[in-house]
Amino acid sequence: MTKHSLVHAKIPQYAQRPDRDGSTLSHLQHMLLLWKQNWLTRRQLAQLSSEDLRDIGLTEAQRQEELNKSFWEP
Repeated sequence: MTKHSLVHAKIPQYAQRPDRDGSTLSHLQHMLLLWKQNWLTRRQLAQLSSEDLRDIGLTEAQRQEELNKSFWEP
């Protein structure tokens, strides 16, 4: 059985990992934007109907597993 994972939409340019030579501020900004994206994506996942879940190939158990993660967890 294949384990499905939630696939995020394309990450906007501003949320992509900054260069390694970047400042601490740019790293912090990057982390905050990723956390916001995780929070928004999980909020949208929570609102999907059973039919929508079937369409994207997720079970209710997989949805609950994703929703139980904290916003900072990938």
